[in-house]
Amino acid sequence: MSEFKINDYILSQEAKEIITQGIIEEKQYGVPALEYAQQACDGHQWVIYTYKAILLCAECDTSAGEEYLEDCGIEFDSFGDHATKLAYATLLNACNQYYCEIN
Repeated sequence: MSEFKINDYILSQEAKEIITQGIIEEKQYGVPALEYAQQACDGHQWVIYTYKAILLCAECDTSAGEEYLEDCGIEFDSFGDHATKLAYATLLNACNQYYCEIN
């Protein structure tokens, strides 16, 4: 059995870390923090590994991610594809929320 754990608190803490690193990158290299967040979320282990994406979808509130995908008109070709795209949208939304809170 996997030791991987995920819940809304862990998700929000990860989003805070991503945005904090994004702000550092923005100050050092001029890359906008939200652009950094998009790239970090896209390559994040919770997104690229289907098993972890499915657990994120099962254990976290994904309603904002679902709304994002619906608004963008994103389509899915499999259950795993849906899970990874929803995990990305959910993590990115958590990053955007934290960024708005601190700015």
